Amino acid sequence: MTERHTCTEQNNRSNPWMESAEWHETVFVIGKRTNEGTFDVENCKVFDKNGYRWIVEQEFYKRLEIPEDPGKWDQVQVHTWMQWAKNEYNLTNLNITGLTINGKQLISDNFCWNIAGLENKSSNDDFWTHVCLLKTMHKVYIKQNDEECIDICIILNYKNKMHLNSDFNHGIEIWQFLLNLLTDSEYQNVIEWVNNEGTFKIIKPNTVSIMWGLIKNNWRMNYSKMAAALRYHYGKGILERAKGKHVYKFAGDIKSMIGYNPMDMKSMFQQESI
Repeated sequence: MTERHTCTEQNNRSNPWMESAEWHETVFVIGKRTNEGTFDVENCKVFDKNGYRWIVEQEFYKRLEIPEDPGKWDQVQVHTWMQWAKNEYNLTNLNITGLTINGKQLISDNFCWNIAGLENKSSNDDFWTHVCLLKTMHKVYIKQNDEECIDICIILNYKNKMHLNSDFNHGIEIWQFLLNLLTDSEYQNVIEWVNNEGTFKIIKPNTVSIMWGLIKNNWRMNYSKMAAALRYHYGKGILERAKGKHVYKFAGDIKSMIGYNPMDMKSMFQQESI
């Protein structure tokens, strides 16, 4: 079940922002850590390898009234969870009648998932992400299908650049942060120029807002909070709201700021990717 992402991962615990975003087995976690070094479930965001958000399934606990930590489940409660998982993940052939384990055994690394009915379950199936979260976060999580997927590779690579660059300025303003993304071909899939007049569109607002959160060391950062920071610059000759969803405009002469017309730069980016 354990899987590592192909993006670069660093494990330097000495830097506080390094603890805010990393791979843990098959999931990507952004948030705070406890004194024991594990992630604080109440203060983090969790994503699967495809960038979908996962949240704690509160209805599971309300309806079944069992301990939140699966490590504290008895055999009956484990059986109750398995019956729930069987329905939730369409495990029609799952045979749980002869399974007699408690929660501590269930989430241990020694537990063998060689159970009748799981033979044909792909390693990419949501059930295994759910199991990974059960083991690593000690909570029952479900997938949020209605949110925009984040680009995990982009986020991890950006985080690594931050820590490899000793001159990185964590005090930069948001317009400088966005301009830096717009002048780097690596980020053309998350933000792009719209015209030569300095108008740009944030294509993946959730991804960009998480990157901004890494700079600010704020795991709670989302697009709404980032948009509020952008509005602070309206009317100051820096940024303006433009027509369209997630579309903004630099108020000054953008060519004098970066040395290129934005659309010429966009064409260069596209040629690089061919």
